[in-house]
Amino acid sequence: HFFDLRNLSSSSQHVTTPMGAYVDAHTEEVTRVRFQNVVGSDILNDTTSLLVSSSEDGLACIHDTSQPSEEEALKSIMNVQSPLRDVNFFGPALEGLYCLTGSETMSVWHHDSAQRICDFGDVRSTLSNNAGVEINYLVGCHWDGNELNLMAGNTEGDCAIFRVDANSIAVKATLKGGHKASIRSFAVSSRTNTAIVTGGEDSRLCEWCLDDKK
Repeated sequence: HFFDLRNLSSSSQHVTTPMGAYVDAHTEEVTRVRFQNVVGSDILNDTTSLLVSSSEDGLACIHDTSQPSEEEALKSIMNVQSPLRDVNFFGPALEGLYCLTGSETMSVWHHDSAQRICDFGDVRSTLSNNAGVEINYLVGCHWDGNELNLMAGNTEGDCAIFRVDANSIAVKATLKGGHKASIRSFAVSSRTNTAIVTGGEDSRLCEWCLDDKK
């Protein structure tokens, strides 16, 4: 469902009337929706009309929200064949799409053609060997303008950052000592791409500087 937040008033923080809805793309719970950023823009939350949605049904769907109907808006469907937890755009022209599943698998796609570039499968053992620390889960990905980076961690609070290429994943940094439990989210500074904040189940927020690797 789409809502116009400009209709919020000072007396009410609820918007009850949707502007529209996409009802046919998914058959199960939607887990993530993201708009595609404008390439090269310095404006926060400057996005195009392309919207990706993911679901427990294993589908990632691309809609062009500038189109007047759901049928015309639907551009491509990618069947990952496993319940999806996270998706987002990446690449020089944001032509790629990464998909992370609840079973800790990862795949990357070309969203316009709906062609899979690489299915990495369950990468936890590979990541563990590369990083030298046990990896139990995938946290998320971040496109820094040049590289697709993946963060993964373990239940002890350690995590590592990996560079994802078309057919390979290589460790970039290992971060230890900040958390005492699983890491659930992270944010990267848009100014430097070297400052990262992580949030964990231990109720801690930790700031890391990748220049120092600590």
